[in-house]
Amino acid sequence: MRNEKIETNGMGCKAIKRNGQGCAGRPRESGYCLAHDPSLESTRESARVKGGENSSRAVRLEKLMPRRLRPLFDLLEKAMQELYAGKLDPRRATAMASLAGVMVKVLHAGELEELMRKLHELQESKSLS
Repeated sequence: MRNEKIETNGMGCKAIKRNGQGCAGRPRESGYCLAHDPSLESTRESARVKGGENSSRAVRLEKLMPRRLRPLFDLLEKAMQELYAGKLDPRRATAMASLAGVMVKVLHAGELEELMRKLHELQESKSLS
């Protein structure tokens, strides 16, 4: 965004808000602020859409999930859809869910062990100094 100096005689954006008052936003060359400039409507809309996509639960979950668990999650999600559609035997889905649960527990135990090892090393290095 470039610095724009517009002579507004102390006035803000030329848009009128819902409450009937004038917008106090800093006007651009068009006389409207970023929020009200009609030429920026498509830019604002695409930013809203992108913001909505990035704030969805699925995106937040994906960011929190360890990278190596994502393929497993995708596989289980697909199995759930196939189970719902009647394309997957429920016994097979149950077996998949059980194995996935064990895999997650093993990964979690490994992560805890790694954390404990790092804490032990840190404690040893502090006691040596």
